[in-house]
Amino acid sequence: MAPFSDLTHTRAGLDSSGEAFDFLGFATLFRGVANLRHAIIERGAERRNRQQMARELSTYTDRELSELGFSRGDLPMIAAGTYRR
Repeated sequence: MAPFSDLTHTRAGLDSSGEAFDFLGFATLFRGVANLRHAIIERGAERRNRQQMARELSTYTDRELSELGFSRGDLPMIAAGTYRR
């Protein structure tokens, strides 16, 4: 027979990994919110990188841009992340 302390943990809803059984889904909700926050932060970083690249490219002359395969009209699409060759 299991010791009393083991029985109370089982009845309290603890599983074998030690995490509380989450019958209301709060752990899943918090995990989802954390994942959403992480995705928003990542998208912001990607956007800042694209904008920085567009700012740097805008300092190039038209001839330098054409050597790279771009035109000045491509810069807004590069900044938006929608440019396709």
